[in-house]
Amino acid sequence: MSSLKDALLKAGLKASSPQVLKKDKPKRHGPKNKVHTHQGHRTFCEVCNRTLPDVEHYNHRNPTVKANWICVQCADSHSISDNFRTTNQSEHSRQRIFRREYGPTKRFAAQGPKNSDK
Repeated sequence: MSSLKDALLKAGLKASSPQVLKKDKPKRHGPKNKVHTHQGHRTFCEVCNRTLPDVEHYNHRNPTVKANWICVQCADSHSISDNFRTTNQSEHSRQRIFRREYGPTKRFAAQGPKNSDK
């Protein structure tokens, strides 16, 4: 009685090399050095101690609030005007859907394309 390998070779089947079986898989992900812009933003409100997406920096003169990085809800509840807002870093603010309940909303200049050749 012969082995299974001998029987398959006798039937006409050949063994394939390991390089043929192992194929390179296509890369499914983008480049590894892609930079996510939202990861550099502050999201921690120093007044209510929560992580929220709409935290901005305020240079205010309100003596009851000792913090500068404040979310929209805390800024509205402590009556901090939007004129004291110095950053435009949250997604809501950059997409111009940032709305305040207390007073008018400050408008920042539109961020155009950055030209490094000038």
